[in-house]
Amino acid sequence: MRQAPPELGSLLRDLLPALAAALGYILWLGLQAQRPQAWQLALLLAASLLCLWMGAYRRYRHYADTPGAPIASAPQGYIAIEGVGRALPGEPLRSPLNYLPCLWYRIVQQRKDGQGHWHVERDETSDASFILEDEDGSRCSIDPRDARIEAVHKDEIRLDDCRSTQWLLIPGTRLFAIGHFESRRPIEDRASAEAELRDKLSDWKRDRSSLMQFDTDRNGELDVAEWEHARAAAHAEVLAEREAAADFPPYHCLREPADGRPFVISDHPREQVIARLQRRHQVMLAVFFLALLITARLASHA
Repeated sequence: MRQAPPELGSLLRDLLPALAAALGYILWLGLQAQRPQAWQLALLLAASLLCLWMGAYRRYRHYADTPGAPIASAPQGYIAIEGVGRALPGEPLRSPLNYLPCLWYRIVQQRKDGQGHWHVERDETSDASFILEDEDGSRCSIDPRDARIEAVHKDEIRLDDCRSTQWLLIPGTRLFAIGHFESRRPIEDRASAEAELRDKLSDWKRDRSSLMQFDTDRNGELDVAEWEHARAAAHAEVLAEREAAADFPPYHCLREPADGRPFVISDHPREQVIARLQRRHQVMLAVFFLALLITARLASHA
């Protein structure tokens, strides 16, 4: 089978250290001159465009290369998941601007000064978790703290010299998210059996009616034998509770990766976002090569 030719961006990425070193050396030579020439300024522009392209290409590759999977069978680690956003049970989160039910919000309030410049007076983002439910009904809890969130829904209200803008993720909207995926069983989040036994006995001590059921001689106090009976009963309850918890299905959560990789939540279609990022990095790459051509032409006439 004939192999597909490697992508230009990948080739340039492999050559990037050598290319950056060559640009840096040429730029250093040019800056030694007392008066920088036009081609040196053009080279500086090309170097800046190269840095911008590096960031755009890296972001595009993160979106395009991160594997996706259904929630129920997703591997542990850095993945992409898709589904419909749902609120957690209880009182729904509401937007501060118009009190709409939402999964997440960001609000920015600004005031215009006498010179016509806007100054931020409030920039607030919600941090409440919500649910992403995929097509087979599996659910994953998403902790949006420190996520890069791309939201289509945007509201803006202006009143005199004040402007309030909010972005929302709306319940029922289709979302995709990229981050650190983890599945845990409820039993894994419980304290040790010894700690739960101590807590249960402490609860019984505070509620003497629970403890006095073991006072077989009805004298209002527990002797050593009665206390050991109470302790054995508490231990049996703890073991039964832990055994029941072990049968609960695992729950899934998505959060910010600890290694610094991007954590993204978006209500834009993933394919649309990838296509947009691909066009962006390709345009930057084309402009970079154009700047190199201009640099070469200016240098040849210097």
